[in-house]
Amino acid sequence: MLRTYRVMVALILIVIVIVEGCWIPEKFTARIVVHEDGSYTYTYDGILTFALALAAAKEGKLTPKDEAVLKKEEEAIRREPGFKKVSYSGNGRYDVFVERTCKAGEPTFFVSRETMIFSIVPKQDGTIEISSFKLTEKDLIQLRNIGATVNGYLKVSVDKGVEVVKHNASSTPKFFGLFGDYEWHIKSPDAAPYIYVRPSS
Repeated sequence: MLRTYRVMVALILIVIVIVEGCWIPEKFTARIVVHEDGSYTYTYDGILTFALALAAAKEGKLTPKDEAVLKKEEEAIRREPGFKKVSYSGNGRYDVFVERTCKAGEPTFFVSRETMIFSIVPKQDGTIEISSFKLTEKDLIQLRNIGATVNGYLKVSVDKGVEVVKHNASSTPKFFGLFGDYEWHIKSPDAAPYIYVRPSS
């Protein structure tokens, strides 16, 4: 009976990981490049942490069998669109590299609408809104309670012919916008990244 129960818990855990999300971006760099025709490429290079597993580990309730189940999910996660590298490092943490190119007019919510690390959303006025999550003091306390630390960078660059309408980046391209990115360091409630750009076509 106990074994059957544990198998059911493991299966539920898999469903939550793949479908529901509950991901925490810990150490990462997310980069977005907007092209002149409105298409764009994005990458995410860093750690995605499954919150429920990390919380269980913090309480000493994540067993070797649980870890084995999470390890096996590497392959399933790798089949998700854009996931080029997935490596499980323990306690609910996956080292991943994601890369995708999307057509003009196509919205993106990474990792999902429910667990949005960043979004790229075309607007009716022709602009594209790029934004990322905002941490509150309450969020930070909850993250610390389960042993998680968010410390990442969002970097946005635009091709020639793409107008930057407005932004709140802490760092901007140098030499008349020719070198570098619009950049945000995401680790505190002060960061609530956004940038609006308008492709030429």
